[in-house]
Amino acid sequence: MVKVRYKKLASGKYSAYLDIYSSNSEDGQRNYEFLKIYVSKDYSDPKTRIVEADKDNMKVINAIRNTRETDTNFSENGYTKPGKIDYNLVNYFRQCLKAKYNYRLECLTIQLEKYYGSKVVYFQDVDGELLDTFQTHLLNNVTQNTANSYMCTFRQYFNKLITKGILKVSPFWTFKVVEEAEVEKTTLTMEEVRALAQYTPKRGNPQIKEAFLFSCFTGLRLSDVKKFTYDEIVGDEIVFRPAKTSKKIVRVPLIDDAKAIIASLPKHPKNSKVFWNLPSGQVINTYLKFFGLGAGIQKNLHFHAARHTFATIGLTYGIDIYTMKELLGHSKIEMTQIYAKIVDKKKAMEMAKFPKL
Repeated sequence: MVKVRYKKLASGKYSAYLDIYSSNSEDGQRNYEFLKIYVSKDYSDPKTRIVEADKDNMKVINAIRNTRETDTNFSENGYTKPGKIDYNLVNYFRQCLKAKYNYRLECLTIQLEKYYGSKVVYFQDVDGELLDTFQTHLLNNVTQNTANSYMCTFRQYFNKLITKGILKVSPFWTFKVVEEAEVEKTTLTMEEVRALAQYTPKRGNPQIKEAFLFSCFTGLRLSDVKKFTYDEIVGDEIVFRPAKTSKKIVRVPLIDDAKAIIASLPKHPKNSKVFWNLPSGQVINTYLKFFGLGAGIQKNLHFHAARHTFATIGLTYGIDIYTMKELLGHSKIEMTQIYAKIVDKKKAMEMAKFPKL
């Protein structure tokens, strides 16, 4: 049996705590858990009207009480005080980020904070209506694919609460996340890569262009280029763990053009990073647009286009799709097949130019 009790403090507030009793506990002793949640009244009497300022806190108090009640009823060895659970959604996401960084989760958390401001969103507040309004907010502020990415991340981390036994149901079981829109990926032809290589930027950090070209020859993401060190060069290969999937080891052979870029870069006097002077991704993408225009490339250039370029050029010149999957570090072949479709589409366009009889 679990009851909510209230202790009056000198400040006039009431500190809520749980009075937990289990017949299976040794000597029938009670356990007390102070929640560190404070309200303006003693709500021991269920008839007491809850004031507006206490409503959110009372939701949390009752949610914790219900969870502890379940723990007590179904415990085989008596009550075991559970670890502390923070029922604040944003705090939970922040804790997940602290345990293991995830770029999409950080962006999602920032969007939640922007949308809800100072309002606290608790686990039990997350229902179909909340998801629908938040998804609409995302669609009004970011692209459809970005909204899809954030909502899928929301679903992934929220459903972990089911696995942990904190929640029993998830609104995502019935909620439909906005679908990912098909967007044409920016890729460069080999002629355009050569044009960029021959172009001398009139502004910006020279390592930006070299890093982009290096990615065109290796397929590395910006996050991996930024952390790339000389220690990861093993013979004629790069052997590294991608920042995005650190459990996987990827091996990429170094072609002569990639080796030449490494050799041309000045070494840092202290650290072993190859590209040690790169600015933020946003700054890099801004300069790449200028570099592209300067080289006569009429495309929306951004750093990830180099990875797309590596995949499409590689497949065009005969690298089989399964080898490309390993070079890109993809976990599923379906991810690599996207590039195969791009190559097939370009081949069909070229074949359309075939002269008629």
